[in-house]
Parts: sequence; C-alpha cells; structure tokens
Amino acid sequence: MNSLYMKNFKERVIIALDYDNLDSVRNILERLKGEAYFYKIGSALFTSCGIQSVKLVRDYGCRIFLDLKFHDIPNTVYNAVKSAGELGADIINIHASGGVDMMKSAKKGAIEAAKKTGKNIDVIAVTILTSLAQEDLRDIFYYSGHGVNSENLKSGNEGNVSNLVLHLAELAKISGLDGVVCSGYESIEIKKVLGDNFKTIVPGIRLKTGKIDDQKRIMTPSAAFNSGADYIVIGREITGADSPADALQNIYSDIEKNALTLK
Repeated sequence: MNSLYMKNFKERVIIALDYDNLDSVRNILERLKGEAYFYKIGSALFTSCGIQSVKLVRDYGCRIFLDLKFHDIPNTVYNAVKSAGELGADIINIHASGGVDMMKSAKKGAIEAAKKTGKNIDVIAVTILTSLAQEDLRDIFYYSGHGVNSENLKSGNEGNVSNLVLHLAELAKISGLDGVVCSGYESIEIKKVLGDNFKTIVPGIRLKTGKIDDQKRIMTPSAAFNSGADYIVIGREITGADSPADALQNIYSDIEKNALTLK
C-alpha cells in the first residue's frame, strides 16, 4: 500500500449524521475527533437544526456533504445551491432526473458560491437511490402491470438499474457536474465510460452484505473503493454502534486490509 493511499483514505470516508438534534451531533463529533474528517448532513438534521448543524461541523474543522437532494425548477435550484455553498458545504447534491437545465443551473450556483468563499464546491447528481432495486424501477418508471399506463408495460434493458444509472450519470457530466451518487455496482462502469476524474460517491456501505434494512444495493467499504469510488458514505454502521470509534476503526481496517491502492 503506497503512502498516498495511507495518507488520504480516511478523508474519503463520509459519516452520515442521521440525527434530529445538535447534542447527538456534538457527541459523535467528540467521540470521533481526530479520526473522522468528513460528515454528511441530510434532510432530517437540516430540517430540525438548520444552519446550526453546518456551523457545528465546520467548528470541528471537518468537511461537509450537504445531502438535501435539490430537485426543482432551474432558478430555484440555482439559488439553493448557491446558498448552500456560501453556507459552507463542500459537496452539494441534486437529482439528475431534474434534467440538464436544472443541473447546469446548480453548477452555476456552486461556481458563484466558490468565488465568494474561495474554496472548491462539488455538485454531485443523485442517480438511483440505493434503496431501490430492479423491481422498484419497473414500478416507478415502467408501470409494472398496474397504474394508468399498465398496458404500456416495458421490459428488458429499458428497466435495467445499471443502464439507467449510467444514462443519468452521462447527463450529469454533460451538464458540467463533478460526479454522481451511485452504488458501488455502477461505479466501475461509470469510471470506465466517463473517466476517472468524474467522481463517484457510494452510499449503502456495510461490513456485512445482504439486505439488512432499507438499503438494497449495498457493498463493503473495501469493495466500494475497489469499484473506483472517490468517497463512501457510512451511517448506521457507525452512529448506531455502541462504540462509534471502534466501529469506525473496523471500517478503516477493512479498507486497509482489502482495498486496492487508491488513485
């Protein structure tokens, strides 16, 4: 394992702060101080605690993935992303299904926020949620035998998860975004088709695979990095553990033992 890998891999593990109060956030920040450097603030925490949640994480000197998954008309998303960037987010995500014009507007907002803050801000597109599997997509997009257009049931590659993820990722790159959120199962192909500089953020990380909660397309930490992931997102494996620090070390151990050298 080379020194670049040893130096940087901990900064690529993003811990999801799935709380609804600042006391819990402060507690986990204290318990992981000096070992965790990047945190995700999602809709539950941000709705409950607002900008104070961002300020608290920044006060600990950590980076922030603001996971609010903006999806609206282009001008609204432009303003939302610009505000999020000025607030202090390092990564902001939006839904790729909002379309090219919306994604271009989001990136424009991030660029303007970066000029004001003096730091880079990545805009990442959500492709297909890792809680969705093949049958879910057929239900949502292809009317699996019911709904107003049940007579137009489609099958075959049109309903393939990987194909749809890659299509949305291509739209995101065309729109000038920095990368996508996807499962590790799609990351390899995205890197192959769209290049190593197009980032992939992989959630649904578990030390033990198999469907154990609402996530369906899951992967181990080392396997996700081996799939080309630039970042992995881990929540309940750490925040739900009796000892979050020990749980985080188990994550790091898996990466050190089983991940290939990261670029």
